[in-house]
Amino acid sequence: MAEDLPRRVKVAWSDDLSHDSEEERERERLAQLERELAEIPVKPEYPPEDLEKLVTFIMKMTTLYDLRETDWTPETKNGIEEWILEPKSLMLCIYFNGDVLKAGFDIPLTPVYDLMYFIRQPDFVFKVETFHDDIIFGTFVDSVESNMIQILETVYAPYFFAITTWPDSVKSEFCSHIHTFLAKLTDMYYKMLGITVLYIPREGQQLSFEQASGDRELVKRLEGVVVYWTHQIKSCLEDHASVSSQKELLCPSDEYDFWVYRHENLNALLYQLQNPAVKHITKILVTTHSTFIHQFQTLCEEIVQKIKEASSNIEFLQVIKHPCAVLECVVDPDEISKHIPQIINLFRFIWKESLYYNSEARITNLFKALSNQIIILCRNYIQLDDLFDGQTKKALGEFSKCIDCCKKYREIYDVMAEAHTEENPGTWELDTGAIFNYIDSFIQRCFDMLDVCNCMIIFGRIDELEKINKPLFAGARGDQFEAKCDQIEKLFNSALGNVRNVVPVILDVQAPAWYDDILHFRTVIKDIEIIIENLVESVFEGVNHVEEAVVALYSLHNYSKRKNLKRIFKRKTAEVWGMFSDEVQDSKKDMVSNRGQFPADLPSFAGRAVVLRMRKNRLVYLKKVMTDASVWMMQCSNSEDVIMHVNRLMGAIDVAIRELWISWTHNLDDKCGAGLNRTLMRKSAENVGLMECNMDVNILDLCKEAAHWENLGLDIPVHAYQVYMKSKTLLYVYENVLAVVKGYNKILDALSDEERLLFKPLIHVSTK
Repeated sequence: MAEDLPRRVKVAWSDDLSHDSEEERERERLAQLERELAEIPVKPEYPPEDLEKLVTFIMKMTTLYDLRETDWTPETKNGIEEWILEPKSLMLCIYFNGDVLKAGFDIPLTPVYDLMYFIRQPDFVFKVETFHDDIIFGTFVDSVESNMIQILETVYAPYFFAITTWPDSVKSEFCSHIHTFLAKLTDMYYKMLGITVLYIPREGQQLSFEQASGDRELVKRLEGVVVYWTHQIKSCLEDHASVSSQKELLCPSDEYDFWVYRHENLNALLYQLQNPAVKHITKILVTTHSTFIHQFQTLCEEIVQKIKEASSNIEFLQVIKHPCAVLECVVDPDEISKHIPQIINLFRFIWKESLYYNSEARITNLFKALSNQIIILCRNYIQLDDLFDGQTKKALGEFSKCIDCCKKYREIYDVMAEAHTEENPGTWELDTGAIFNYIDSFIQRCFDMLDVCNCMIIFGRIDELEKINKPLFAGARGDQFEAKCDQIEKLFNSALGNVRNVVPVILDVQAPAWYDDILHFRTVIKDIEIIIENLVESVFEGVNHVEEAVVALYSLHNYSKRKNLKRIFKRKTAEVWGMFSDEVQDSKKDMVSNRGQFPADLPSFAGRAVVLRMRKNRLVYLKKVMTDASVWMMQCSNSEDVIMHVNRLMGAIDVAIRELWISWTHNLDDKCGAGLNRTLMRKSAENVGLMECNMDVNILDLCKEAAHWENLGLDIPVHAYQVYMKSKTLLYVYENVLAVVKGYNKILDALSDEERLLFKPLIHVSTK
């Protein structure tokens, strides 16, 4: 039976230094391997109920993350049975491969979260009664440090400490290095977990302090451990304030949590010092009058005082816990300023009443934490993703709100500090530079992003509230100018893409890399501004009159919103108003120099009035163009003067038209209608035998004058109006008379004198 199998004798050949040479040790090792291979163990046989019990033991001893009863599949149980029935298999590993629980004889080749191992001696057969005494088991987790500490401290270190075959100097040096390594590894591992843990060596624990005191090498090794303990305790005691990393900003609640952590850590450290093993080591070093034990004992006594300090600080910081928790829930930056006065007053209360927290350094840290909290709230309020998705106006409002919030915080602080100083002069001397360093940096970054938002609107035409059209230009060089605008957009979009790539550091006041990024962005914007200035100059080279100038300004108007470009657009706006003023002056000169001129197809008085009205209409049109453009065009200092001159000139034109009308009416004969009584035709005095129109030309001129004056909106005298009412008939008659006269004269011109004699009676009748 399996119970009768003999136990093999373990040969620890590697610890035996009595061999004469390395060759002999190698020969013995090979002989041992041959003997092991020659032995053929008999596989054990278990009753079904015993085998089931052994499998159940292993299942109950297995501890893995999220292990459930349903995870034990038949395949997993079969793997455990195979290992129990195979004495040659030294190790059983149980682990999750994905979501499937596995049981195998080898360590998995793929990474796993945790692993349970069971180990037995070679060819050892388990018994149900002694299974828990014979099995070696443990758990590997994803922490390399934890696994290493566990194996070294519990498996290898005791083995090395128990070696008696090594020379004392070799063993002492080796064991000292083991202690140092385990002390540092333990300290590092538990520091990452947030606690201070002392490495307590197992060496010398089985000896009385009198026996241990006699081993000088052991005492030296224990002194090294105590020196490291002293270093750990000193570091723990000197840790008076929480330190923020490059990825976080500490808030008032973090200050409270730090003191809670410090209180727990110090209590845990004090608890460790009560360990009998620590007291045993301390007694050994006291007995040997070690020079290192005095400082260690002094620090141990100081821990009690530091625990008292931490308890007091927790008690006072408790008062700000709720107000700060309320502040942390604020979403809108406009609401932050309502909570700040109460929190600052609580800071003052702690400053005045606390025994341990009344230093300027610690109160400054509280204010720095409050500043950090405000920055975090503002940073959470700002949605940079929305900005780069095109919501520029929304982002402008967010950044402006955050800037106002930070400024209000500074104003509230200054007012309360001044009030505190008036009550207790010289007691409020905090480092405002340290308190508002991050606040000022955050405000500057908000201003940087305001600049980016404005550039997105101006150069990228990115606006969620209105559509900004692409600049369009007329003329032969229009395509060239539009291509230049496309180039500007491409340059800007490239620079904007670089800013978008560094979104995580934009509002991170602890990341100085942003200053290089914004500097590069502004360099590109400066180049774009130079390109736009040259573009504006080129566009205005082809401008010849006011309308073209206004259209050119309107095409480039979106660029004028840029502060650095206002100068050139202000100059060009002044040039446009100057062009308008020049045209007004030219109209004034023309009106004076060409006062008596009028178109040949127009009557004398009304013709001059029509020319004046055309000039006025031109001025009215240009005035309307400039007035409408003033809505979006930049302000110009002489614009009001130009409009005033235009109004005066238009008034002068109206006066001149009125004077021409008066002159015309004065020249009218009261009996102007008498000409209507004349015959329509008469014999020509110059061309004998021919006919000519006998209608009064003045009547026709009167009708023409009256028609134009009517179009000009002026009244026509009654006696002239009576004639003008018949203008259509008169014109019709006049044209028909001219047609008859022309036809008659054409016929007579075609007849010779002899032929005329033939038609003499008819001619005589027609000319009567």
